[in-house]
Amino acid sequence: MNTILLGFIGPQEIIILLILIPGLLIVLPVVLLIRYLIRKSKAPKTTTQLDTHTNNQPEPLITEEKIKEYYPVKEGNKITLIRFDEIVDLSAGNNFVFLTDVTGKEYVVDSTLADLEQKFPEEFIRIHKSTVVNKNLIHEVKKLGNGRFDLVMKCDKERVVSCSKSYNEKIRDLIDF
Repeated sequence: MNTILLGFIGPQEIIILLILIPGLLIVLPVVLLIRYLIRKSKAPKTTTQLDTHTNNQPEPLITEEKIKEYYPVKEGNKITLIRFDEIVDLSAGNNFVFLTDVTGKEYVVDSTLADLEQKFPEEFIRIHKSTVVNKNLIHEVKKLGNGRFDLVMKCDKERVVSCSKSYNEKIRDLIDF
């Protein structure tokens, strides 16, 4: 069998093998050393290494002071924090209160509209017995023929909310009309 293999291997192939074999003997230990070092760097850290790592972590994105700029809303088994300046309006209907954000997404809120009006910053004003809006996100005020106003809100989806006659004075004061 050796004679058959040697019959296919010529002098050029033998020279190539004589060059490659010593090269492999040098390269193989280097490759094994590199693999060893990589595995060692991925080894589990000791408790002292973990303690120093946690102390060097960057500050969290939401600090205790910044959390006051957000309102927590439950979504299934998670809580989503929504910035107050991204809340377009709060509306009550069918025994639920809905919070709408600037993307047009609605969230169900576990509170009454009166409670939320007290908790929210002063830029939120009541314009109807069932609606509170963020006055900073009013894009346009449309005067209707019956003495009422419709407010077009700054929102990704077109959002128009109606103001009742009893709250017209707040809108007039707001737009100096």
